[in-house]
Amino acid sequence: MKLFFQNSRCEERVIAEPSNREEVNKEINKFLDDHNFKSYYTRVWEENGRLIFDVGSHTEFFILEGMSFEEWSNGK
Repeated sequence: MKLFFQNSRCEERVIAEPSNREEVNKEINKFLDDHNFKSYYTRVWEENGRLIFDVGSHTEFFILEGMSFEEWSNGK
């Protein structure tokens, strides 16, 4: 799997290559901590075969390739 960060200009960069859901959450939280951003919610949906994570910034997102929404929902 690949975890991307998409900035407000829609530019994407790989920030991690997690192997499970726990690692995805860990990497997102680490990134948020490193950038002094406090998230009060996470909303996840699937778009074009990738998972999109909205953590409250409204202009920046995390994107995960390699896991479906069904797998994410089932805690894989």
